Amino acid sequence: MKSAQQFVRDLVWVVNSPSLLRTTDDHCCDSKLWRLQEQDVQAAHLVDFMARKNARSLGKYFEGLVSYWLHHLRKVDVLFESFAIREQKRTVGEIDFIFIDEQARVTHWEVAVKFYLFSSISHGLGSHYLGPNAVDTLDRKIDHVFGHQLPRSRKLFPDVELRQAFVKGRIFYPFGKQRGLNKHSCLSSAHLEGSWLRHADIGSLVGDVGWDVRRVCYLVLEKPHWLSEIHALRATDKVMSFCGFAATLDQHFSESQRCLLVVQLKVEDTECVELRRFFVVPDCWPC
Repeated sequence: MKSAQQFVRDLVWVVNSPSLLRTTDDHCCDSKLWRLQEQDVQAAHLVDFMARKNARSLGKYFEGLVSYWLHHLRKVDVLFESFAIREQKRTVGEIDFIFIDEQARVTHWEVAVKFYLFSSISHGLGSHYLGPNAVDTLDRKIDHVFGHQLPRSRKLFPDVELRQAFVKGRIFYPFGKQRGLNKHSCLSSAHLEGSWLRHADIGSLVGDVGWDVRRVCYLVLEKPHWLSEIHALRATDKVMSFCGFAATLDQHFSESQRCLLVVQLKVEDTECVELRRFFVVPDCWPC
């Protein structure tokens, strides 16, 4: 069960985190235009709003937080939300948001939160930026947003003046390696980063720790808890030592090939503070 404060931190992350994509033209939102503080949010009201959304997937959870921000903090006039596009009695797509912004412009937003792992080998998938489910790639998402989703409003909503992608997320690079020279032309230079490593290589986590290993613990994140920085109490049964973490991975990968998102935390008094986050992928990834 998410705490009220976690909802607030996630909303602040949605607004304040850097755009995943470049914002040098009008097609991507510049995140620097808006800033949100935790004290600006009424936690109980946000929790109630999100409960009505009943958003279980990461994408729908992200959309719900954007919806709350537009309706209750920016207080813009939202004309349409999750507008279903139908052809011959069949739903063929959806428009995320049509709203009137603070400059009185009719605006169409497509919103998304995405996490991609950089691989020097494209594995025949047409991209070096692969999702945990490797069929989902950065290049495929860019083509879909700008080639299909945003143009949909031209015919249905001809009054739209501004069509933009609001895309947040993180790029994960191979463990121990920095962002390479092979930078994607559509990625923001300020994008958030993480790392990834294979199950067989998790021993390198111990060697990489520059302090007492007993003061480091691990937490496997479950969707939709993938957004903001984690603050965990030492007493929670989900926080693990490295040995417990390694055993959890062994059990998981004996039954599943699903990639796991993990945070490494440093123990400070009664709380664990996030140091970094990374994906652990099966040894055969991309499977």
